[in-house]
Amino acid sequence: MDLLAQLSDPSLPPLVVAELSGNHGGDLNKAIELVDRAAESGAGAIKLQTYKPETITVDGRDDRFLLNDGLWAGKYLSELYALAMTPWEWHGPLAERAARHGLPLFSSPFDESAVDFLEETLDPQIYKVASFELNHFPMLRKIAKTGKPVLASVGVSTDGEIERALTELRENGCPEIILLHCVSEYPAKPEDFHLIDMPTLGERHGTAYGLSDHSSGHVVAVAATVLGARVIEKHFTLDRDEDSIDGAFSMLPLEFVEMVEAVRIAHASIEPSPSPAEGQSPSGKASFFKRSILVSAPVSKGDLLTEENLRIARPGDGMCPSKWEYVLGKRTGSDLAVGHPLSEGDLED
Repeated sequence: MDLLAQLSDPSLPPLVVAELSGNHGGDLNKAIELVDRAAESGAGAIKLQTYKPETITVDGRDDRFLLNDGLWAGKYLSELYALAMTPWEWHGPLAERAARHGLPLFSSPFDESAVDFLEETLDPQIYKVASFELNHFPMLRKIAKTGKPVLASVGVSTDGEIERALTELRENGCPEIILLHCVSEYPAKPEDFHLIDMPTLGERHGTAYGLSDHSSGHVVAVAATVLGARVIEKHFTLDRDEDSIDGAFSMLPLEFVEMVEAVRIAHASIEPSPSPAEGQSPSGKASFFKRSILVSAPVSKGDLLTEENLRIARPGDGMCPSKWEYVLGKRTGSDLAVGHPLSEGDLED
């Protein structure tokens, strides 16, 4: 699948990405099952996160490195990332598994060494930059120089910071950037998304846009679809056990299936449809139930058309009722039976 082609075509539903994160619990077999179940659940792509504890933090043990609240309260950063990381040697097997399902697999690198690794191992079609990494300029430059498109989450960035990151990416060769509206809370509350700002985000920075969604359920994803999102990224899990480290804000397979279908229906509901040309009647059921001018009493050739032998009624296959005054008082050019849909050709020259 050509991801950029899908991302660029608004006639297609948004790309729905299943983020596996650390929900494998350190078990490769579970990670493979996550790929299988995500594919069965309708994901359009699989995403990983590529880091090691030492590439994302240092092993600090003072309070600055301690998480005090939320899902991971009581853990030091290095402890959390040791639990949540996807071992780098798993990336190849997981990409091969995704390919069996016809799905592309890509990742969020968290430093330059991760970009080098991903290029050498996966050669992904696209990169994702996480919200907290948008100011990691050395890594942005490294990603841009691959010449691959980028999805960039903007959950904690100001407009100025976003623009500086975009400049860095563009000036170093990134061909296409899609900004992902994001609330960097875990889980995020729907009322904190302010999705109405999402199209403005794209207009302001000259990019397409999408959603990186950490909320529960699929309502926010559907709303984003209606507002033109080209990507929906959602964390995916098999269960919400303790070893599924992001389970509290991840979707179970059945939930993911429901979201994919809801997104598809939402996208179909906003597709423009051509309106009938002026003076042209619509076909099918719409025409059947519209009103038109019908013959309501037998008419002989040469008779005057009056309110006694015409009626505005259903079905709608006769002349438009806007011609009512025009036809009254005219004579017919032939005999007309009850129910006949009056047309211009029925009138005497």
